Amino acid sequence: MKNRRKARELTLQILYQMDIKKTPVEEALNITFSRYRFRPEVKEFAERLIRGTSQLLLPIDFLIKKYAKNWTLERMATVDRNILRFTIYELLFLENVPPIVSINEAVEIAKRYGTPDSGKFVNGILDKIRLERGPGSSLNWTYLKNSLQKDTYLKELTRIKGKEKLWLVGGCLRNLLLGREKKDLDVVLDDPEFRIVHLFVSQVKASLVVLNSTLRRVVFPGKATMDFILKKSGSLNADLLQRDFTINALALDLDFLDKAGLSLIDPETGLEDLINKKIRLLREKSLEEDPLRMLRALRLASQLDFEVEEKIAHLTSSKSSLIKKVAGERIRDELCLFLKNPFSHGCLVNSSAGVLLEKIFGQTPNLENLKRLEILLSNEKVLPKDLKEKIDLHLEKDEKAMTSRRDLLKIMALIFFPPGEELTLSSAGKRLKLSRSHIKIMGRVEQLYPKLKKIVASPKNTQLIAEFLIEAKKELVEISLLLLAANLNKLASSRLMIQLLKEHFKKSSLILHPPKLVRGEELIKLLRIPSGPYISYLLSRIHQAQVMEKVKTKEEAIEYAEKMAGEIDKEKDQNHSRRKHL
Repeated sequence: MKNRRKARELTLQILYQMDIKKTPVEEALNITFSRYRFRPEVKEFAERLIRGTSQLLLPIDFLIKKYAKNWTLERMATVDRNILRFTIYELLFLENVPPIVSINEAVEIAKRYGTPDSGKFVNGILDKIRLERGPGSSLNWTYLKNSLQKDTYLKELTRIKGKEKLWLVGGCLRNLLLGREKKDLDVVLDDPEFRIVHLFVSQVKASLVVLNSTLRRVVFPGKATMDFILKKSGSLNADLLQRDFTINALALDLDFLDKAGLSLIDPETGLEDLINKKIRLLREKSLEEDPLRMLRALRLASQLDFEVEEKIAHLTSSKSSLIKKVAGERIRDELCLFLKNPFSHGCLVNSSAGVLLEKIFGQTPNLENLKRLEILLSNEKVLPKDLKEKIDLHLEKDEKAMTSRRDLLKIMALIFFPPGEELTLSSAGKRLKLSRSHIKIMGRVEQLYPKLKKIVASPKNTQLIAEFLIEAKKELVEISLLLLAANLNKLASSRLMIQLLKEHFKKSSLILHPPKLVRGEELIKLLRIPSGPYISYLLSRIHQAQVMEKVKTKEEAIEYAEKMAGEIDKEKDQNHSRRKHL
């Protein structure tokens, strides 16, 4: 411990001389070690601190300026400035030294060699850096560094870029610091010709897409992408401050890919807000420039389990009508990303969220219905485990697409108001620019929901149930879940919906692909009746009987058809007799 203290004091002395006299590092080390003798462990540790600090002096000074608010490097006492320099290096790069030890040692040295306020000043800055960037931080710096250094495309880009300045920016840095998987990468560059991008594409055998004059997209095999964005302002900081939220305004200079903790650029309070789990706006005008950011704030809060600052909620309430200017496709994509959280309803408790969704859907959103649906989908006490697994499998279809069946179901829940006499599902789907297949699903739910209500009113009518199972097909799942969510507290309705869902999955093959027991031509010959709608009716009744498990063989199907034909003929005779009597 004493040797380390002496090494740190020696480091301060040499850095002080270098700072005052502008002496090169090797010359300063030679002068000191040629005149004085030190224990090997003191000399070794001091040399490591001095060389490391000198090598990274520019980014270290950048970090000091960021955290020493209202101070410039020139105004700081020379002692304080150099204690901060070598301790920041120690904090971020010497993993075998506990951060608290590094800071305590720096504070004691500052008290001894600095002013009466030096200890407090140094401690405040170093503790902030420890919390946000050190190994003890709640942010995952090791995961960030390892993930980026293992990225083969990023390594190749760093190799070929030469002296050109490139910065990794935005959401990938945010996600990696939170220990989440990175998806697509965004890189800012200074060259309007995008020369490095063309070279990069040829090296990695990727495809290049020109999106506009300031944006190029590189598409790799496997569909991962890297976007190259032309720097718009004179400085990177100015560019970053034009982004939406503080947590998305982070950047990493690719010259320092292996020193992420030191060289990550944070022009505002991005790291602090990541630690405090806050979605904070960079500028008020940000929402006016792109109103979709109001919905994006909710989406990020939902994805990351963060809290949206009150300022955003207030501005959303007052500016929600601006969302109408945004293309439906963009709203759809943000909304679906938001709804992928199994408990997304928890992010809609603020009244501003309801106001925004009302502008999107053109009607008051049914937030309570979404809440009940999400509770239902996650609760095995309501849905038996085996049934829940089948429902999950059904809803996970199209999961790789931007809009899955689960997302679609949640959108329907938000605009669904039982008893459902005036549904507007398909019109909302068109407004959100959903696919034709999804709009068709919404239209079928809209059409079939009233029929399900008839079953609730006549739960013992097996023919009505069989009719509905066949007509609803796969959409029975969505319709039943919507009704179940709306009637969670009604035991009889809940039991009936669960039974319907069980029947659907048990007989799905029979419902969707029934075996052809008898053909229409055979019925025409056997029953001696003309072709037409009557034959189609008989075949549909046979299908219903199959679903009710009353008919299993060809003979049973023919017998059932004969019986049905006889009943229909008898009914016709009775009707004819009544008319004759009248």
